[in-house]
Amino acid sequence: MDKELLVSGLERIGIECDGVLVDRLIAFLKEIMLFNPALKLVGDKDPDEIIIRHILDSAAAYPVFREETEEKSIIADLGSGAGFPGVVLSALFPDRHFVLVERMQRRSQFLKGVLLRTGLKNAEVEERDLRMVRREFDAVTCRAFHPIFSIVENVVKIMSPSAPLLLYKGQRNNASSELSVLRGEGYGFDERLVDIRVPYLDESRTLVVLRNIRNED
Repeated sequence: MDKELLVSGLERIGIECDGVLVDRLIAFLKEIMLFNPALKLVGDKDPDEIIIRHILDSAAAYPVFREETEEKSIIADLGSGAGFPGVVLSALFPDRHFVLVERMQRRSQFLKGVLLRTGLKNAEVEERDLRMVRREFDAVTCRAFHPIFSIVENVVKIMSPSAPLLLYKGQRNNASSELSVLRGEGYGFDERLVDIRVPYLDESRTLVVLRNIRNED
């Protein structure tokens, strides 16, 4: 695996790299490589592809998270799965606390092992279906999860009144279509769509930021 690829990618995003951060992300990558054959965590098998398509992809939203969340915020990562973006964000933001929500036992156990191996103290795993989560969060995020219109009813129940919902999406047009469906179901919200550039990846990425989600019917 190319450690320099990781460092260079993070620096292109504008993230200052220190030894602790890089070591944690490399340890995370090694855990994925070890358990991926059994757990099918990601489709990519090459470590450099995992760095680009998953670690840097998750990290690319760093500037937006820095703007939209505050120190000591408690942030939920829904359907955390292999730990994207939650594990990456917890490494990037040691002053925020992340709750990795994952309903599948094998993957939640994997995530618990990752937190131990990486030494991340500002994250925890909640093995629970979204519908059963009873906590309230200062921000919520998800990547490669359900379309927002299919989970919005449960998501708004766990968000504090001023909390942002930060959604990792692909092309802007697809993200806009998803929001159109949400409006069609009677929801209003304040939106911000941010084009995200992932280092070494020639594909479109959009981060959707929603606030004040409300049912207007």
